[in-house]
Amino acid sequence: MSAELTLESRLPLPSSDAQIPVLGLGVCVSSRCEQSVLSALEKGYRSVDTAQIYYNERETGTAVNKFLPQNPSVKRSDIFVCSKLWEVDLSRSDMPTSFDELCNAGPWPLNSLEAGHTTYSKEAALEGIDKSLKTSGLDYFDLYLLHNPRPGAEARHQAWLGLQEALKSGKAKAIGVSNWSPKHIDALMAHSDVDVLPAVNQIEFHPWNQQRVIMDYCRTKGIIVTAYSPLTQGKRLSDPVIKKIAEKHGKTAAQIVLRWCLQMGISIIPKSDRDARISENSDVFGWSLDAEDMSEIEKLDEGQKGNIGEWDPFAYE
Repeated sequence: MSAELTLESRLPLPSSDAQIPVLGLGVCVSSRCEQSVLSALEKGYRSVDTAQIYYNERETGTAVNKFLPQNPSVKRSDIFVCSKLWEVDLSRSDMPTSFDELCNAGPWPLNSLEAGHTTYSKEAALEGIDKSLKTSGLDYFDLYLLHNPRPGAEARHQAWLGLQEALKSGKAKAIGVSNWSPKHIDALMAHSDVDVLPAVNQIEFHPWNQQRVIMDYCRTKGIIVTAYSPLTQGKRLSDPVIKKIAEKHGKTAAQIVLRWCLQMGISIIPKSDRDARISENSDVFGWSLDAEDMSEIEKLDEGQKGNIGEWDPFAYE
């Protein structure tokens, strides 16, 4: 992809008429979600990525619903909102009520799954998207994902059937998955009652974890890859290769990494709660990395050893 990319550029999604913006705002662990979403929208972002497990669907939807009346030239259809179904019903009375509580709650998801409280069934998935819509105050999601593959093959299958129903009813304009390996998608598509290919696979992706097996697979299937944690939560931005290329282009290390991701043909959802950083992350258009830059960054790949989060898509059956 070339310098012709703009903040308005979008990628077409399979099994859908929807198109995903190449750049969006991630809001995982956001300390001021509503304000950050408003800031991003005011700066021209048109994509926001939330999830049930982030405990900020409400703030995300509130920001969108505040922004639209104040900006009549922007329609709801111009703003792309993604959310995700967690594997456990977080509205239960025995669940954490915030992300901070969640982080200190110990092995509760596993215990809840063993108790049979998974949302990965057809009926529970439909209830889950309804809860997400009610919480957010939105009429539909542009994209709704199964957040992880952990509950197992048949549970994933049943939950996907629920998402297919949500797609057909218009509650979601597109549906997809997150943290899935090729074997998970192949097993899903082998079912005769599955007739919708995941439009997106959202995975950790950055120069140090390039997920080449998943990337190659998704390209052959036409599935769009969305990169979460493309900036490695800031942990790898002092890499000398990245710093050298940043100096060459007069850009920041973060901008170099984000531009590299874009030129790999994927969409990205960097997170920030700082207005200046939200602006900086959008200044990745109108210029490009050359072939030498791309090659040097490609050599940084460490595979799953470069994973800075908890998810290895190949670790789940």
